[in-house]
Amino acid sequence: MFPAMPLASIVDPGYKFALFLHVLAVVLAFGPTFGYALFASVGPQYPRATPAILTGIQKCDRYLVNPGMIVLLLAGIYLLVDGDWESSEAFITVGFLAIIVLLGLQHAFFQPQVGRAKELAERDLKAGDALSPEFEALGQRIGQVGTLAGVIVVVTVFFMTYKPFL
Repeated sequence: MFPAMPLASIVDPGYKFALFLHVLAVVLAFGPTFGYALFASVGPQYPRATPAILTGIQKCDRYLVNPGMIVLLLAGIYLLVDGDWESSEAFITVGFLAIIVLLGLQHAFFQPQVGRAKELAERDLKAGDALSPEFEALGQRIGQVGTLAGVIVVVTVFFMTYKPFL
């Protein structure tokens, strides 16, 4: 009926605390990112707000997303080591693959591209009150990869909570 829980989750307060940190890290690291597109959607109506919006996204990444992903990974490793899991648990593999891909996307794509978008917005707004097609194309590319990252997060949360292959 219900998947077996590792014995450590029942008796080990360290395990329970690590699980709490793991879940909290997911909320803090990925929750805000689902709002980024909503914030960015204000840009066409208020182009002068765009650099401030992008600065806010960068700050959120620096203080929530990046540290949250590190805590998520470390707590996940602790839970794996401390728990009584079988190495073939599919949800564990999905979780580790997801965090590695998301860390890679964050550092190799999102951080540099959002920085570039901010530079373009500032450049464009020095020249007038409109954002360039170059900025718009970059924003669209960031949004597409953001959608992919969001799908990865949602699928991973599904696997971690539902554990369909147990």
